[in-house]
Amino acid sequence: MGGGISGVTAALEAAECGKDVVLVEKQPTLGGRVSQLYRYFPKLCHPTCGMEINFKRLKVNKRIRVLTMAEVTSLSGKAGDYTVAVKIAPRYVNEN
Repeated sequence: MGGGISGVTAALEAAECGKDVVLVEKQPTLGGRVSQLYRYFPKLCHPTCGMEINFKRLKVNKRIRVLTMAEVTSLSGKAGDYTVAVKIAPRYVNEN
């Protein structure tokens, strides 16, 4: 699942129900489109006010593993027994 507000919320809910979760996001950061907005509905607050709470919950939950700059390349199996292949893009360091 993606690392936007819906994916993060779903991951948190599943993990808090006792499931192990791998959160796969293709961008370098979590937050999705909501993180790019000035304000979002319904509270019309800045995205950091809602996402910050979820990011704190993600950080302390040991059942969630976050992979950024990653994409699911294949998925097979059946309900409760899936095999997923994930391709993780390299992170480069500029020595300058």
